Amino acid sequence: MLDNRTSFKRIHFVSSRDTAHLPAALYDALAVSTANGVAHGKLIAPPQVLLAESLRLLRPGGLLFIYGCPAELPHWGQHILATAELSVQAIFKYWLALDISEESRGAFLQPNHRGMLMFMKIDPALKKPAKFVLHTSETRVPHRNCTACGQNVKDWGGKKHLLNPSGAALSDVWRDLPRRKLRDEKIPDDVLERIAKLSGANAGNSLHLVAAFPASQQADVDEIKRVTFESPKTIAKLSAIKPDSVHAGDCISFLKRVEVLHPEGAFDLAFADPPYNLEKKYSQWNDAMANQHYLDWCNAWLDGMVATLKPGGSLFVLNLPKWATHHAAFLNRRLDFRHWIAWDALSDPRGKLMPAHYALLWYTKPGGKTVCNYSPVSEKLRDGFVSPPDSLQYCLRAKCVRDRKTLGDDVKVELSDLWYDIHRIRHKRDRDAHPCQLPDKLMERIIKLATRPGDVVFDPFCGAGTTAIAAMKLGRKFVVIDVDEKYVEITKRKLADMREHADMFGEFIVPRESTKVLHREVTKREVESYLQEFAKRLKRVPTEEEVATDRPGMLEEIDHIYATRSAAFKRAKIGLKATD
Repeated sequence: MLDNRTSFKRIHFVSSRDTAHLPAALYDALAVSTANGVAHGKLIAPPQVLLAESLRLLRPGGLLFIYGCPAELPHWGQHILATAELSVQAIFKYWLALDISEESRGAFLQPNHRGMLMFMKIDPALKKPAKFVLHTSETRVPHRNCTACGQNVKDWGGKKHLLNPSGAALSDVWRDLPRRKLRDEKIPDDVLERIAKLSGANAGNSLHLVAAFPASQQADVDEIKRVTFESPKTIAKLSAIKPDSVHAGDCISFLKRVEVLHPEGAFDLAFADPPYNLEKKYSQWNDAMANQHYLDWCNAWLDGMVATLKPGGSLFVLNLPKWATHHAAFLNRRLDFRHWIAWDALSDPRGKLMPAHYALLWYTKPGGKTVCNYSPVSEKLRDGFVSPPDSLQYCLRAKCVRDRKTLGDDVKVELSDLWYDIHRIRHKRDRDAHPCQLPDKLMERIIKLATRPGDVVFDPFCGAGTTAIAAMKLGRKFVVIDVDEKYVEITKRKLADMREHADMFGEFIVPRESTKVLHREVTKREVESYLQEFAKRLKRVPTEEEVATDRPGMLEEIDHIYATRSAAFKRAKIGLKATD
């Protein structure tokens, strides 16, 4: 049958007999509703037969979408990524964070987030690999303006000339769809319609499978034993774990020693922001491990953090959604799932479906009372608690925030599992010599939310020291470690400077040197505006030869500003959009 108001044919899937009559490689888009993966409080293992049939029915290059709640969805994703016969047929593309649920807040954050995994079907036997195609031009979202200042709610950072007149490009965080009461984990019609537009699906080439397995066929997620991983680096034996300490060494061997010294648990909060396995240029770290080796290594330090966390303590892990899918599947077997927080941290405009969010996983350890210091909208803000964020109707420009709050224009909303009000670090003046430094506001929110003053915070990848700095500011103790002595020294120096520069009220300040900016005769904005105007005149994107003739010296300026000339010329297309 066809889904109401959608292009998808729907089949309730109980066994492979329900789809056996369908030929292989028939569909361009296939959506799976997990329906209900949690039974009596227990996670249910994803049915391999459903995933295998889904990939059989997709053509090479076809897209598979799997929809469900963030607690269970990682098991579906990991099942594809870790099962040999499935992993060779599919490439992970996105975890789409959908801001569509309207539920009561409960004891933690408001759970607005539903997840949807996107995989692309591949065929290793094909000489010419299938292309990944998304029809993003069909799914642009109308621009929104701030109700206070009237400007676009997104601060384009001097790049307003790149604003596409046909609307904002989709990212992997969808917050423009209406929230609603969700009765099950079946994909809503408006989400299905967006999938259809993105994939180019129609009634003849799309299928929606709804998992409908009887209880007798459901199996609990299997348990995992302790992880063994021999780290190539070791740390000298410690006789005690002192608060407010910075260590140099391997975090896995360090955590093993902490577990020996404190079998009851040592840390009230553990936070990890590991290398993302993306070949980032760290000082002394290979961030290009083979996938399975990377995951084995991650499981080892995750296991150590679980073991050294106090009962009731919180564990936060930040990573890219692909890796977080594995982390969540691993941690679901050990701790209590609280939230998959989508940190919507896109820092600049892009012209495609852009991976905008980092996954911030929040788990708690059973056996003790968990801290959640959050003051809801309906209550007076309590001292030291996390306050509700400003409404999405506003922009985040400092001047607008200051002016409207002075006028009393200050609508608040509940803090949910989609965080949009904290940016990544944008300016060199706020950054140290580290490729993935986190903003202070992010760490301050996490620490304030999940700990009390005097609690101990642990970070196995301290990097430039953001966790230790935030802990010190908030009156918490910290224990941090990094394998790179260079970053350890940076952290120690910053902490010493903070103590030295405490103001008259005893509040800690991180002193920073001013950053000199090299100004060129022609700015990036001038280059892009020129290319757009030239494209309007020609009614097409200009060639390099035409630019060289029309404005001598411009190509040299482009070479100074851009890594490639094609990157600059792509900006000219926006000028053509404005003339449509």
